[in-house]
Amino acid sequence: MDEQPKQPDEQRPGHEEDTEGERHIIALTRFVGFIMMVLGWLQLLLAVSSGSEATSFPFVIFFIGVVLFVFGTVTAWYKFPLMAAATLTGLALHYHISSIGSATRWEKAMVVYGTIAVVAYFILIAKKQPVRRINLPPSQE
Repeated sequence: MDEQPKQPDEQRPGHEEDTEGERHIIALTRFVGFIMMVLGWLQLLLAVSSGSEATSFPFVIFFIGVVLFVFGTVTAWYKFPLMAAATLTGLALHYHISSIGSATRWEKAMVVYGTIAVVAYFILIAKKQPVRRINLPPSQE
């Protein structure tokens, strides 16, 4: 009656696979949100620096990216108020810019320089959390 050791796949409960899949979805959400923010921000930066016109499309792309990035990144209680604020700001700018035809210089500059200020805050001032290490048990051979 020798019992074979369980395979690693049999040792993991089923709910761990769900959390692993959820982690992949969260990572994908962060990635897509970040890329959308960068693409919208670059379009607005180009419009501000060259003095060209910008429609509401870069604003919509930017604020959708903000919502997705916050959804995938923030775990605190203020996650949903941040998402609601970004959604309302994006919709208000879309409505306003669509009604006048193109964005004014201060609207483009507000998003571009506001993003620079927020990124600078998190790089320079915000408290950095320590890196979480995973200690693996020594391998048994």
